[in-house]
Amino acid sequence: MADEQRNAADSVTWGVRVASAWTWRLLVIGVGLYVFARIFNRIELVAFSFVLALFLTSVLHPVQLLLARVLPGPKSLSAALALLIGVAAVGGVGTFVVWQITSHSSQLGDQITDFVNRTRHWLQTGPLHLKSSDLDKVANNITSAIKNHQSALISGAIQTVQTVVEGLGAVLLILLSTFFLLRDGEQIWAWVLRLLPRQAQAQIDVAGRAGWHTLGGYMRGQVLIALFHGISVTIVLLVLRVPLAAALGVLIFLGSFIPLIGLTVTGALAVAVALLEHGATAAIVVAVAIIVLIQLEAHLLQPFIMSRSVEVHPLAIAISVVAGTTLYGIPGALLAVPLVAFLNATIHALRRSAELAPAEAAVADPDELLPSVDGDERGLDDPHD
Repeated sequence: MADEQRNAADSVTWGVRVASAWTWRLLVIGVGLYVFARIFNRIELVAFSFVLALFLTSVLHPVQLLLARVLPGPKSLSAALALLIGVAAVGGVGTFVVWQITSHSSQLGDQITDFVNRTRHWLQTGPLHLKSSDLDKVANNITSAIKNHQSALISGAIQTVQTVVEGLGAVLLILLSTFFLLRDGEQIWAWVLRLLPRQAQAQIDVAGRAGWHTLGGYMRGQVLIALFHGISVTIVLLVLRVPLAAALGVLIFLGSFIPLIGLTVTGALAVAVALLEHGATAAIVVAVAIIVLIQLEAHLLQPFIMSRSVEVHPLAIAISVVAGTTLYGIPGALLAVPLVAFLNATIHALRRSAELAPAEAAVADPDELLPSVDGDERGLDDPHD
């Protein structure tokens, strides 16, 4: 019986054994990812809030360090002041946008009404030659659909209230998490490391700090790029005397945090407002400005502002944005690229740390017979490569 089992094992080729070994390991990884995704869906609001707090902390961390050097006192003071600066900046932007829209709401409403009337006239007299009765039928169908689904609208309003309450809780969690991360970030990271096996703590520490450095550099660089976009579009809209120019510039700034999609969507909104106000010529000028900004970001701003350590390939950006949008909508699109940049730097640092380990062991124990390796093989090449 033993000979038969040995012969059966020997009959399995090396390629099949390797494939089977990879298969069961990939299955285990897939099950782990599935369980993680289910847990994440259960605590989606908490998870997104904490991730946003991490992003906000990465932006405010240099401010907190500067305040800690300038102001004497406990860490709580510098952390609280840095958080207040961030909240004031975000609140000021939101207040400005709301004020701009409120102050120009009547003018914008008149322009939308005029645009609808002109569109209706074009549909009747243009190449489509739609009849007035057909347009009235479409309008009646929309009105009847709204009346027949009033209960759904009411339930949607109730759901909106619930969403607002959950959003307020998320904002509170983001603020608390950001404050404690700014104040006790080193202690929190040390506690996380103590949960891991002692042999892996040094490598995870190096990889985590590399990922954090990359995340902070990416977020701060993206803020500069978004500022450039917002200011540039605002200047163009002000020259064309487009209403809501400043508010549209702020929307361009916010949209620029979502690569590829954000600037395109907010830019299309700016083009639409220019079309309503000054016609096709102004809309074309704004569209050309948006296209020029996209090209400048791809060929000048990204290579100049973003260091090589935070650079992500355009294909990886496109795939991550589409995947994030598909899975979690706008929040997913917003978080996708920074997470990819963080994971890229972390995995790269882990690999380099693993390559350095044998070389360090050789230095520590020179009597041990190890194959000689040059600097590049030990991972001692340029850390930016």
